[in-house]
Amino acid sequence: MNEKSTRGRPRKYDTRAALDAALLEFRRHGYTATSLDHLSEATKMARPSLYAAFGHKRSIYLRAVGQYVEDKAVDWNRALFDEPSFAKALEAYFLILVAIYSEGDDRPLGCPMLSVIAGEATADPVMSAELSAALERTDARFRNRIAVARDDVQLPPETDVDALADLLAALQHSLALRARAGTEQPELERIARNSVALILRSAGAIPVSDYATVAPNP
Repeated sequence: MNEKSTRGRPRKYDTRAALDAALLEFRRHGYTATSLDHLSEATKMARPSLYAAFGHKRSIYLRAVGQYVEDKAVDWNRALFDEPSFAKALEAYFLILVAIYSEGDDRPLGCPMLSVIAGEATADPVMSAELSAALERTDARFRNRIAVARDDVQLPPETDVDALADLLAALQHSLALRARAGTEQPELERIARNSVALILRSAGAIPVSDYATVAPNP
């Protein structure tokens, strides 16, 4: 193939790798402080190519975080719903989150959503909607798992599903904030385990050792 036939052809790039690299930059610097130069250097794409492929900075972030949610949702749902024990499922779920929040060479990076766009949500309706949707997905995930545990008689029948989901969501948000503030992974894991245990006791959850002796609802 001669030089003339290749001239002007767009340079190939790996979409997934580029979006992963872009999200890492947003997590390192925050949304506002992340420049197109940061993104260009991280993705190894010239600014015109970056814009042509993904659009402006907000579009790059939304696509990157969308890919992140799609990828991680599989692990989150497996941890929560494949484990029969409610207590073990919660511990596995929160430890996965802590591992994600603790990513970073120099310091924990926190949540790719809460730690990146919380400050923009008050002024940008699109970011506000994105953050609200993320919070609702978290709430819904917890509500669904709590309902399963209640139906399996691992929680009392009078369990307030919404209130318990609110508590678990608050724990998730607290872990994200603490990670962003620099709390290291072992301490985050300690907080997660102790908080889950306390929440389960307050909710009247049946101890793991007693699950086998309680018949589930027909």
